[in-house]
Parts: sequence; C-alpha cells; structure tokens
Amino acid sequence: MADNMSRFFDESIETFDDMISAFRTVVDGDGIAVDELCHVEGETPHSAKTADETYYFRCFYDGIALAHLVDEPVEIQTNTPTNTLIQLQVSPGSKINVTPPDAVMSFGIATDHEVPADDDPTAQDVYGAVCPYVKAFQTRADYERWAADVAATTVGIPLDSSMPIAAALTASSPTEAAE
Repeated sequence: MADNMSRFFDESIETFDDMISAFRTVVDGDGIAVDELCHVEGETPHSAKTADETYYFRCFYDGIALAHLVDEPVEIQTNTPTNTLIQLQVSPGSKINVTPPDAVMSFGIATDHEVPADDDPTAQDVYGAVCPYVKAFQTRADYERWAADVAATTVGIPLDSSMPIAAALTASSPTEAAE
C-alpha cells in the first residue's frame, strides 16, 4: 500500500503518519472539518448519530472522524461488504466500543487511480481513490477474503487502532493530534 500511496501523492509514504501528513496537505494543513466529510443525502449503509442529528456517509470512517469533531458520543452503524451490521459507539477522548469486538477495518487506495502529472491530488481525488477501500469487517479473515479481490492495495487494522488516525486527520493543528 505504501508504494501505491507514494505514487498517488508523489511523495514518500511509508507509515500512517506519512499518509496523514499527505491527506492534511490536501486540506491545506488544516484538519478535516464536519462539512468536508463525505456526506450523502438520503440513507446509506453508513450512518452516524449524535444526540441531535443523524448523518449518512459514503464511508463508515467519516462517523469515527465525526466523533473527533463534535464534543459528544457518536453511534455508528455500517454494513460490511458481506452486508453484515457492525455497530460502534465512539466517545470524545478516543473511546470506542465495537460490536462485534473482533471487527477490523481496511485502509487502502485504488491501484488504477491517477492524478494528472503536474497536479497535486484534490480532496475529490483522495475521496475517489481511498474512500471505496475504507471498510469495516466482522473478522480479519473476512477482510483478507475481500482484500484478495479488490483493485486496491490495502492494510487491515483493528477498529480501535483507527482512533488516533481519525484524531490526527481532524485536529486543527498537527500538535493537537499528538496531545
């Protein structure tokens, strides 16, 4: 995934920190804001509910990011590629409860998505190349079966490991993400 991500961003990407830095460059170094999440009008398989509002997204991970942008718990529901429900409760301060508890997620990037030679990737380029490959799975084995058949390079991680990444992507300054 690092090689494919490096080609896409035209810079060395070897770690999640490198990936976060490249993503933040696309949003001019600022953290991703609520209005920059991949909102969808109407219901989708990926929802996030706060005390006052229900959001629908192209990708379930936007719900995890949302939890870092609002100062309240967020309830997230997503369907896996095999159409199995996964539920998450995410609270400020990076607390996460996942049902089922062994669920994992993928980060990935399309193998065929190219940015024009003299252009930097836009937020839309990133969303198009990355978001379709950020998925939740009931088990590691489910992820591995899915990853073997997609036109992307991916990495699977435990869902609770995704929290620091979301915090870093949404922090208004890189030092806030480290706190």
